[in-house]
Amino acid sequence: MPWVIAAIVSWIIFYFLVDVWQLKRTIFGGLFTLALGSMVDWGGQQLDLYRFYDVIIPWAGCSMFYKFGPIFTMGILFTQYLPRKPILQVINILVVSLLYLAMEALILQTGVAEYRNWHILASLVVDMGAFTSLTWFAQTFQWSPASHRENRI
Repeated sequence: MPWVIAAIVSWIIFYFLVDVWQLKRTIFGGLFTLALGSMVDWGGQQLDLYRFYDVIIPWAGCSMFYKFGPIFTMGILFTQYLPRKPILQVINILVVSLLYLAMEALILQTGVAEYRNWHILASLVVDMGAFTSLTWFAQTFQWSPASHRENRI
């Protein structure tokens, strides 16, 4: 049930924050995040770093509700609100990584995920790397509003 609750809460937040007019460009941020998160979580479980339980509908060893809830929507919103200035991008990566880490800690508290050979600080490093990659990806392929505005000038 925590996976379903996380998905519902994510989609409610998404509904209030998404700019539907940018969605055809920013959806690629969600797809990139979905692919990256799926590979990381599948690999992490194969290496016995952590485990997921009560998965309901599996997707790369995790719940499909989690992948298409928090992961997918966060990728779109992150891409949509990507700042233009590099220093603000660094702050954005740090803040979103900490928010994601807080959600991960809550999921651990529910018992549907368990660290086996892992630590929460390792998750923070992986999260920062993932959001840094998403920042580069969005700018390189011009899927962020900031890079789109710069190219029109």
